[in-house]
Amino acid sequence: MRKMLLSFRPDVYEKIKSGVKIFEHRRNFPDEPIMAYMYVSSPVKAITGVVYLGKRHCLYDWMEEYKEDSNAIARIKEYMETYHYRYAMEIAKFQETSKISLDDLRKNVPGFVAPQMYIYLDNTELLKYIESNLEMKDGHVEHLFDEIDGNQVCVH
Repeated sequence: MRKMLLSFRPDVYEKIKSGVKIFEHRRNFPDEPIMAYMYVSSPVKAITGVVYLGKRHCLYDWMEEYKEDSNAIARIKEYMETYHYRYAMEIAKFQETSKISLDDLRKNVPGFVAPQMYIYLDNTELLKYIESNLEMKDGHVEHLFDEIDGNQVCVH
């Protein structure tokens, strides 16, 4: 499973942590399972969790799949037109971790810049630093995606 550093706004991070948010929507995203360290933007400015992303869904496909559900179609259209999102990734699992601050990342990883969207970590000094300095905590959330209904797609 590939690893990346993925940026999140604090409000989105909290929705994932609480289990309310079950899909991560992005304009572009690879079509493979991903383990992502979660960089939370200002005012948190730290890596503070891990999210495991499963299957990628194309919002255009959902338009067809949920064509009989007018509420789902309206939400999908909003995500596509307003946010320009094209994909939804299943959030299979969230794991809370200790924090690594932006200051620590900059001090200990030469050239570190917080990602605007995401960066791959495969075989990098950043990955080595994260793995040796991040501790898993007790808090975690898991989701099963045996069945997805229209009420679950493109929900804020």
